[in-house]
Amino acid sequence: MIEIYHVSDLHIGRDTRKAKRLLKIIKDRFEIGEQENRWLLVTGDITQDGSKRQYEMALKALAPFKDKVWIAPGNHDYGLLGFIYSEHRAKNFDGLLAGGLGIGHQFFPKVPFSELIKEGKENKVLLIGLNSCLKTSSWLDIAEGEIGDEQRSNLERILTKSDYQNIPKIVFLHHIPHRRAHGLRMSLKDFSELMRIVRDKVDALAFGHEGKMEDADPEIAKKKKISDRDLKRLVDIKAMDLPIREMKLRSGKGQGIRYYLDANYSVREQACYRITIEGSKVSARFLRLT
Repeated sequence: MIEIYHVSDLHIGRDTRKAKRLLKIIKDRFEIGEQENRWLLVTGDITQDGSKRQYEMALKALAPFKDKVWIAPGNHDYGLLGFIYSEHRAKNFDGLLAGGLGIGHQFFPKVPFSELIKEGKENKVLLIGLNSCLKTSSWLDIAEGEIGDEQRSNLERILTKSDYQNIPKIVFLHHIPHRRAHGLRMSLKDFSELMRIVRDKVDALAFGHEGKMEDADPEIAKKKKISDRDLKRLVDIKAMDLPIREMKLRSGKGQGIRYYLDANYSVREQACYRITIEGSKVSARFLRLT
């Protein structure tokens, strides 16, 4: 049996202590690294701002899972407070974090990550990771995401390969692939196009993306010594008083997906998902760890 433990939105640099506590519990309780059939999956917003210091802290926190962990970038990894995109910070996700964890894939070009995981002769699962971050400096995009035409085309080619037809599949990304993501522009811009591709072809969608308007607090931003232009963006965002989205953990019924795994409150709830693959059967269970 293959076991995958899914968390998201660690926000190291903001929720560092709680995030490290969660990771330690998972490492100790499930012995990831010692048990060959177990892996950790982290679906974005691993850092709060994508600064070099925060990537170094994240790498240290995730180092015990090296070679047994998969990650995807989130909007907070790609820019200040999750609102102001920075190409430098985005590229550091690959160079400082993914590379340091033994993941050779480059997420910045928005090419899907894919890996076929095997355990014994009978158990296999195809893991596909997407970069859902929107590369834009416009604050009007808030924390919106986008898969993009090219990445979606590549995803469709992977899913329709004859070699993978009878193998369970899990797609992971950061942003919310659903029309009911509350709060202004918290969904993927192209979630409908993505769902048309994955519907009835994927066993589970794993994601995160926690919306918190307090992250746009101008007083916090001032301490980070950002430009006057960027500070004005955050003041404008805060003035909009956007509603914080609330989503329940749920299955993907009606979406053509068996499991629709929203792990955005992993740190707050000290919880994770346990995804198991045994033969052609995929199961997922929500676990509170404290």
